[in-house]
Amino acid sequence: MITHSPDLNVARRAVEITRAADETVDVLVVGGGITGAGVALDAASRGLSVVLIEGEDLAFGTSRFSSKLVHGGLRYLATGDVATARESARERHLLMTVIAPHLIRPLAQLLPFTPTVTARQRAAGAVGMALGDLLRMQAGTPRSSLPAPRLVSARSAH
Repeated sequence: MITHSPDLNVARRAVEITRAADETVDVLVVGGGITGAGVALDAASRGLSVVLIEGEDLAFGTSRFSSKLVHGGLRYLATGDVATARESARERHLLMTVIAPHLIRPLAQLLPFTPTVTARQRAAGAVGMALGDLLRMQAGTPRSSLPAPRLVSARSAH
């Protein structure tokens, strides 16, 4: 339990490292990136005592290495890697329905079909969204957890 300033700084880090070395905790998380922070949050929210250690600073470098989004593999479909896309959709399903439904919420994707977008590009976008929804269905993720793709007007997208 933190009994002093919640500010993250060099002095506090030294105190916390010394203190953690003498404590017994339920969960030790190594790495404070998006995955480590998520694991620590989940464990703490379940009432477990948690220590998270990080070699640099919290979330150091993660924006370069991780989008912080739980996705269903559309980016892998775009490169033809269907197996990885399917695996990604199954992982998303587990996270949304079993492991961490309290931490994950759907975030709509918007494909802007402006007048400069060709018919071929529109078709590719529509096919990609349909394939992504097919992966959602194959993974067993219910529409109540992840709504289906839909068309929206430019006005409603504002």
